[in-house]
Amino acid sequence: MSNKRTAALGAGVLSALVAGGIAFAPAAVAEGEDNAYALSANGLINITKVPHVVGEGKDHLVHTDLPPGSDRILHAGVFNSAVEKGFAKASTTDVKLGLPGVPTIEVGLVTAECDDLTGATSVANLKIAGTTVDIDQLQPNTELVPEPLQGLARITLNKQTENGDGTLTVSALSVDLLDGTQTVDLSTATCGEKPEAPKPEEPNKPEEPNKPEEPTTPPSNDDGDDGTRPDDEGKAPVPVPQPGHLDVTG
Repeated sequence: MSNKRTAALGAGVLSALVAGGIAFAPAAVAEGEDNAYALSANGLINITKVPHVVGEGKDHLVHTDLPPGSDRILHAGVFNSAVEKGFAKASTTDVKLGLPGVPTIEVGLVTAECDDLTGATSVANLKIAGTTVDIDQLQPNTELVPEPLQGLARITLNKQTENGDGTLTVSALSVDLLDGTQTVDLSTATCGEKPEAPKPEEPNKPEEPNKPEEPTTPPSNDDGDDGTRPDDEGKAPVPVPQPGHLDVTG
């Protein structure tokens, strides 16, 4: 494509974007929070992150056109977002992206997943200007500039960014139009490190029963018989002479 044609197309794209600009207020996200969204656009056309889930939860949109009506720049069958501690996932199905002056970009399924600071993406049935783009294994930050997009835009697949707050952001498909004049991100997930599972508490040991105290003096063998009790047959005991002295008077 010649430089003159590229410049002319670029000027046409900018004019169309300015004329059909969409602006939504961006949603604020605290640093370090797990979050996910299926679509975001920044530049002359700003589309807030949708559906945007922060912290924990799920959300979805069905049969979405942005903006609504015949002047739409994007159509999607389903947007999905899901987040939990240390995990985030976003997916978009049946996407048709038609930025003004740029060949149509179509994708069957775009998924981004971030799990405990590990990112993964999948992009199925990517077409540009009706031509299928073959995709093998997606390495992080794989850049594509097919012939129809040369001089206008570039596509980054499996875009991964390590953030200053320690989280990881993964975008399945990112479109950069005219060197950052307009960007569109499809299926983006951000996650931090998963919290450690709590250690199971050790069961309390049962208390040992108190041992009985040992007597300080040995038990007596005396059965309490003073010699006056009858024996087992009922006979009186034989008298036992006792030594002694009796005084005799007379």
